[in-house]
Amino acid sequence: MRLRRSNRGFSLLEVMVALGILTVSLAILVETQAGSAKITRAAERVLIATDLASAKLAEGVRQVEEEGFIKHDLSEDGDFDDWGDDASGLEFRDDLEEYQWELEINEVDLALAGDIAGMASELEGSGVLGGGGGEGGPDLGEMAGGGGDNPFASMGVSSEMITEMIAPYIREIRVRVWWGEDSKRAAELGNEVVVVTHVVNPTGIVADGQDPEEGATGLPN
Repeated sequence: MRLRRSNRGFSLLEVMVALGILTVSLAILVETQAGSAKITRAAERVLIATDLASAKLAEGVRQVEEEGFIKHDLSEDGDFDDWGDDASGLEFRDDLEEYQWELEINEVDLALAGDIAGMASELEGSGVLGGGGGEGGPDLGEMAGGGGDNPFASMGVSSEMITEMIAPYIREIRVRVWWGEDSKRAAELGNEVVVVTHVVNPTGIVADGQDPEEGATGLPN
């Protein structure tokens, strides 16, 4: 008996099904690669912004240490168009054009601690934070600032008085670097990096400085 060899090929339906599977697979692959590229780009932006914020923070600290404390808070902002290394001739103008910076040098406000303490006491009393300082549980209001005010309230010392006393000795330096077309939108999307540090002035000497409303001396760009 002779075996008959089948010459049957693929039908049109089989070809269409195979092409459909291939198309879906390619679409999934492209989408996965695009998502990976987007995540990688976002991570790169955060790393770059962190480095820029740290460098700008170092500039702010150096400025305060060299020129001393002044009575007025300072607020500056700008871009990185002129950012680079003069010694080596490196320029990063094109790479950093989407980044902006904001720098603030402020007195430390301890009134915020009293606000947080008050919120803790209210939440504790409503049962959100538990026991209300009952048996076996700490009083969160007292931990945050002394029963919703501050630990020195019994001595007649307010948070404002403490703030005024320490004002000549400490400053908060805050730097925010963001990217995008709008600062507010960047904050909503989380396209920003914020770094904060504090500088201590052991002498307590504070210069009058120039009122920001009259045009305060700018920080280094």
